[in-house]
Amino acid sequence: MDKVIISIFTDPMMGLSYECEPIFRKLETHFPKNIEYRHIMCGLVKNVYDFTNPADLPKGKDIAIKNYNARLAKIYESEESISGMPINMTNFRLFDTEHTSSIPLNLAYKAAQIADKTKADLFLYNLRYATIVECRPTTHREEIMKVARATNLDMKKFEEIYDTKAKAAFEEDLTLAYNIGIRSLPAYLFEYREEKFFAPYMMDYDAFVSVIDKITIGRLQPQKVAQTTDNLRIFLQKHPLISPIEIREAFDLIDIDAVKRFIAPLIDE
Repeated sequence: MDKVIISIFTDPMMGLSYECEPIFRKLETHFPKNIEYRHIMCGLVKNVYDFTNPADLPKGKDIAIKNYNARLAKIYESEESISGMPINMTNFRLFDTEHTSSIPLNLAYKAAQIADKTKADLFLYNLRYATIVECRPTTHREEIMKVARATNLDMKKFEEIYDTKAKAAFEEDLTLAYNIGIRSLPAYLFEYREEKFFAPYMMDYDAFVSVIDKITIGRLQPQKVAQTTDNLRIFLQKHPLISPIEIREAFDLIDIDAVKRFIAPLIDE
């Protein structure tokens, strides 16, 4: 099967990547079996004190982090306008004096990837949802384990890998990002046969299609999506947690009311 590999340089805590999910759902249905995603972990916040206001630190580390969490929450809220994917910042407390990095989330994705590649991307989605919508402190180990359990990962295997092999796998991702020259997130690397295209910026659906057209010399084009209940059922089996916005984009529906009509037969089953 002719495939374009899209490496997505990101971090599980990234609101910008979360807001891109409708684009990925649309690519998935319009280029069936022609796109392979590879999520590359880049450790967005390696040390929260690099992001806190220096003027806050004399007041105490807890105050500095609390104020940073508040600023970060406003950034998340502003990103909701990108695609409309729901963001909730009620009681947001991702970082504290005992949890000062997003690296645990990156290690968690690498552990999921090693433990069960077929569930890794669902785990990443669930982890982002827990962080950005449910406002759970996913920098905490126990919250990560709850997400892994909810994703039906083998917990013994996942936890063992999280404590051992995940670090080396994460460091490989960091090396790849460094060698490519990643300076901002998200960024994308497209690969098709011997061709490569690097996009170090946010992209909308049309931009993705344009790059795919260019790199494949027109060989891969978006296909019309059949708006059938069977197709929806298969889609939801792969994406059990999903927003109406993603369904709208995936099936070329005009608005959320059309989404409600489309999913009604499954709700009535």
